[in-house]
Amino acid sequence: MDRRPGIIASIIRFASRVGYTIIAADESLSYTFDLILRNDSQMIVIKVMNNVGLLTEETSKSMMAISKFLEAHPLIIGVSNRDERIEDGVVYSRYSLPIVSPLTLISYLKEGEEPSVRAGPGGFYVEIDAEKLRKIREQRSLSLGEIASAIGTTRRTVLMYQSGMSASIDIALKMEEFLGEEIMEYVSFLWNVEREQFTTGFRKMREFERMVNQEISRKGFEIYPIRRSIVNFLMEDSESSYLGGIEEEMAMVERKIEYLSELSKMCDKEGLLIVKKSVEKPKRYKIPIISYSELERFEDKEELKGVIKERRNS
Repeated sequence: MDRRPGIIASIIRFASRVGYTIIAADESLSYTFDLILRNDSQMIVIKVMNNVGLLTEETSKSMMAISKFLEAHPLIIGVSNRDERIEDGVVYSRYSLPIVSPLTLISYLKEGEEPSVRAGPGGFYVEIDAEKLRKIREQRSLSLGEIASAIGTTRRTVLMYQSGMSASIDIALKMEEFLGEEIMEYVSFLWNVEREQFTTGFRKMREFERMVNQEISRKGFEIYPIRRSIVNFLMEDSESSYLGGIEEEMAMVERKIEYLSELSKMCDKEGLLIVKKSVEKPKRYKIPIISYSELERFEDKEELKGVIKERRNS
């Protein structure tokens, strides 16, 4: 059963209640992400999946690229990982992307509640508040051996917990029971993306997409292709950055430009649309439209930037 529509509707409902601005992607235009949420302090790019085991490296890199470009946090919402359920309150990962259950995100949106457990090789783990553990031990004059005996481990292991090593959830619960205090820390699922985590490439593209990306790259921009998305490429230089769309079908131009306009406004980034044949821009949108034949004729990025500015203001 496809649970995605219901999950997406629930996220939209709870996010809107707590003041997020929301863009929901049209599935016919976007596969890379389903939602973008933004409030005064953060932006989250979300993809919802029934089975996160089907997440591909290509999609993960596209998620990373657009999140980095928008200064947003990427997040996968999953129902299952192949045959295993995604547990509530646990942070998983695949291809360096955080994965949580729908309820975990909704609890965060409603209450600001973050999970305390992460999935790792062989089971579930928690982070120990090492400084708090050290202070409790010193205040109560507890030896490493006393704690180790109470939780069924070694003095050396307790010392490693006190130095910041993760613990299994069973050990952490035994330690909290023995100490009578909470020592588990929350695990954030709002990760930042580093530039080194994704690469630029032109593989697996439709021919027209490849032509556009290569032409823009030749003009002197750094470009990040995004496949099967509202945004088809991200381009930037030291002074400017743009959200770009590519459209071959004239019947889809207005629909595509509408989404680019919403996203451009939400993210405070300039947008543009590259089309296969010249077409008149719908007057109610400010997103510039440039045909591929025009793009080929521009001598460099400064000429392209000048035309974008001129058509945005026309």
